[in-house]
Amino acid sequence: MELRREHHLSPFLSAPPRRLALASLPTPVEPAPWIDGAGVQVFVKREDRTNPIYAGGKVRKLEWLLANPPYDDARPIVSVGGIGSHHLLAVALFLRAQGRALHAWCFDQVPTKHTMQDLAALVSCGAQLWSVKTRLRLPLAALAYYTWARPAQTGVYMPPGGTTGIGCLGFVEAGLELAQQVAQGVLPAPAALYITGGTCGSSAGVALGLALAGLPVRLRVVSALEPLYVNDGTFRRALTATFRVLAGAGLRGDLAALGPAGLLARAGVTWSMDHAQVGPGYAVPTPAGEAAVALAAGAGLPLETTYTGKCLAALRSDLAAGAVQGPVVFWSTQAATDLRPLIEPGWQERLPDRLRRRLAARGAFELPLT
Repeated sequence: MELRREHHLSPFLSAPPRRLALASLPTPVEPAPWIDGAGVQVFVKREDRTNPIYAGGKVRKLEWLLANPPYDDARPIVSVGGIGSHHLLAVALFLRAQGRALHAWCFDQVPTKHTMQDLAALVSCGAQLWSVKTRLRLPLAALAYYTWARPAQTGVYMPPGGTTGIGCLGFVEAGLELAQQVAQGVLPAPAALYITGGTCGSSAGVALGLALAGLPVRLRVVSALEPLYVNDGTFRRALTATFRVLAGAGLRGDLAALGPAGLLARAGVTWSMDHAQVGPGYAVPTPAGEAAVALAAGAGLPLETTYTGKCLAALRSDLAAGAVQGPVVFWSTQAATDLRPLIEPGWQERLPDRLRRRLAARGAFELPLT
């Protein structure tokens, strides 16, 4: 695959890591008058247009991850997520383009049409699943993977969401990209930016990119998971891991000396985390999230109920309460790729037996996917 030679991080790093050219960049920024609040103008960062194989924000991480050790050889990759995980699907599709395989440790989600379409595409493109019923049982999937249900070739482990220090460079680059679009007059300098939070790699990377650009913005990280799983510590750990990679890649000395918190403080980049939209739990649709998805669909913006719908619901709630000043960027990380051509007949038979039985009992296979 082709490598990128120059990018927004180049002026800041003396020894930048390798990076694949997977995404079509920059992604566009568009005004969204259908979201605007009283005196607050909203713009949408359209990450749904990053790649024809599978769009969305995951491509930004994979540009760096798949170009560098330990993920740049011919071995399978093993990673973690729900049965409708965008991360797992993105990794599987880009590995397939390299003639490689994904091994997925996965847990059940509410079987919405979106979730089932992702799952159908995931197994249709050759991913192997080690499935458990809940997140708390994921250690059992790992145990099975390395013992009695061991594959012929075990994979190299990639953390959930691809959130490693080097993977998050994709969103440092994205923050710098947005700052350049501001400088070019594509949009005014935003006062606030709303972005979903799962493993916090995207939000931490964007924060560092904006800080490197010297663009003061307030990040609102809208969590899709309960505080036990995603919290301020999650964000800080992603921030620290990403900054460590920047420093190791030769970050300019005056910037490296500041540390991650000092860099954000100098630029006036602040952040807060919002758990108000999680609802009953991860990947469980909420009325506010569903209303946001429907509103966006009417404007031609594809969202889903696990992450981006809840993020937009948080922005709408804050606008209604007069709790946000503009201009505002809504960072849409959702992939809008049409997965239907990828789904092969009989894909259900490739599922682990217990998962197939659980989904059948919930009527999941009755949902129209194609």
